[in-house]
Amino acid sequence: MRYVVGYGPRQRGVDGVNVAATLARSSGATLDLVSVLPSDAPTFQRYSPDQAFNAELDEQAREWLRDGLSRVPDDVTADSVVQRADSITQGLLDAATDSDRGEAALIVVGTYHRVRSGRFGLGSLADALLHASPVPVALAPAQYQAQPGVSRITCAVGLRPGNEALFDNAVRLAGEWRVPLRLMSLVALDEDATSDGSDWVRAAEEHAAALVDSAAQRLPVECSVSSIIGRGESLEDAVEGVEFADSEVALVGSSRLAAPRRLFLGRSATKILRALPVPLIVWPRD
Repeated sequence: MRYVVGYGPRQRGVDGVNVAATLARSSGATLDLVSVLPSDAPTFQRYSPDQAFNAELDEQAREWLRDGLSRVPDDVTADSVVQRADSITQGLLDAATDSDRGEAALIVVGTYHRVRSGRFGLGSLADALLHASPVPVALAPAQYQAQPGVSRITCAVGLRPGNEALFDNAVRLAGEWRVPLRLMSLVALDEDATSDGSDWVRAAEEHAAALVDSAAQRLPVECSVSSIIGRGESLEDAVEGVEFADSEVALVGSSRLAAPRRLFLGRSATKILRALPVPLIVWPRD
């Protein structure tokens, strides 16, 4: 199993490495740190300026990757790859779907760094991946520090059908990583101005209880299963009312608008992302 980690010279590259290392310590995955350069400029002259420029770019990317590898903990195995592509997004997607190396289990990237510590800011790279990737994408909050491993998985579950793949994979990961699973339902009062939210809370509690029973039957005894209902005036408020440990990760599903095996970050997931203080994995639809 391998994770593709987008790496560059900015802090978000370091954040991505730290999240990938934390996940790898639980999963046993190896890391491929990838720096993407523009496609080779066409030239037919051995000593042309194009060739010299490409060679300089290549050496710069390898220097970045040496820095990235130095930040990987000793107990995590990592390699480096210089990928040529028309865009950074395409380069990471190509690296993740490389038939010779096998499809990656995750693409891991940092997010826009000009936000307060522990929060997400979607830049153009993360946004593009979240609307195109065929594999799950893990996002790192700003200034994320590597943890000894994942201590718990929190999976966002809703009342609407269509997220069975997310739930199944959350259960699978909890079993493989031997960590507790928490199922999180969110109730935003601003989505129903005619109600005080009590009916929605009751429905969410009943739905979560049924999922807890289902997950508990499929997981070993040491992997506890629980549920929590976040409630607030908005989805952001509901998320902020839920406590998270620094060493846990959250899972959300792709929008129902997504094509099969493609990500598409929907409106609700975007709101959840803005308020989360922990790494987020976005899972494609089947």
